[in-house]
Formats: sequence, structure tokens, C-alpha cells
Amino acid sequence: DSTNDHHLFDTERGVTKYVKSSASSAEATDADTLTAFNSNGFSLGADTDTNADGNKYASWSFRKQPKFFDVVTYTGTGSARTISHSLGSVPGSIWVKCTSDGYNWAVYHRGVDSSAPEDYKVDLGTTDARSDNSSYWNDTAPTSSVFTVGTSGDTNANGETYVAYIFAHNNDDGGFGEPGDQDIIKCGSYDGDGQSAGVTVNLGF
Repeated sequence: DSTNDHHLFDTERGVTKYVKSSASSAEATDADTLTAFNSNGFSLGADTDTNADGNKYASWSFRKQPKFFDVVTYTGTGSARTISHSLGSVPGSIWVKCTSDGYNWAVYHRGVDSSAPEDYKVDLGTTDARSDNSSYWNDTAPTSSVFTVGTSGDTNANGETYVAYIFAHNNDDGGFGEPGDQDIIKCGSYDGDGQSAGVTVNLGF
């Protein structure tokens, strides 16, 4: 019920360190934000961005788990290269943010193009349409063990540090649930129709 920015924390970078999904600013540290990752949730300090008295908040928590979600950090080289991950399946979406400088977010998403999504990126921090440039992902689709970054500062500037949030896309191969074949995460797209009845998106869960 307020207008504070989103704050993203992860166990790879550690507590109190956050990036903003709505901004291009570098990583910041505040000892009064997220103070602990716990076995059943997380703890917060008194910072008003995350814990103002009387404000209501929403939080999204993703567990690092094969075929679901992974987090990796890396240092850029300025030359096209691969980044290893432990997702164990082909990612459906990859969110990359430079943590050491004010570069824009770079998001790969399988639904951003029907034939070659690796040719495009979108930015969490702007309302811009997709951007077509080989410097983001080097026009190379991710695999079950690596994703590729090109020469863009948004994904791979020499000497800069980065965090990548990697989301799976289960398609009848999820590996979850009692029979071991249930899907629990989807990355897709839909076409709007402008009608009052709206669009129905079937996730298959």
C-alpha cells in the first residue's frame, strides 16, 4: 500500500544485499533490510522499504531446486562466454542484473519470440518493448547446463559482477509430485484480445 521499490535478495550474495527490479542501480547494502534466511522463511530489520510500521507487503520466495529455480553469480569478461547453472533443465527465463554498476536488467524469456527468443531481451526496469541485439545472449539459446552472454554491459561487461535468476519451464517433465512427473513452473506467453471476457491461460497444474 505504498510506492517503495521492489527489493530482491538471494542466498548467493547474502543477507542485507539487494537489487531493485524496478531500477538499473547497482547492488546496495542495508543492515536493516533482510537480515536472515531461515529454514521456514526470512527475517527483516526496521528499514522502511521492507518493514515500515503499518505497511502491507507481498513477498515471493523461490527455493533453489533442480527443474525449478537457480541463482548464480559471475564476473563479466567483455567477450562472449557461457555461464554454468545447476537447473538441470533448459531455462524458461533468465533475469540478469549487474550488481557492481548501473546497467539495465536483461531478461531472456522463451515466450518473447516464437522461433528465436535468444535474439531478444526485455528489461524489468522499463516499459520498453523487447530489444533485438546479439550482444545480450550472443544469439545462443540456453541449455540444461549453461546460458550464453555476449558483449553487452547489461550481461557481461569486463570486470563487473552479476547475479542471474534462472527459472525452469516444466512441460510434462517436471519431476515433482508423488509420481515424479508433475509440473510446478511455467514460462509462456499469450495474445491479448481486448475483450471483457478476457483470456484464459491454462498452466496445466
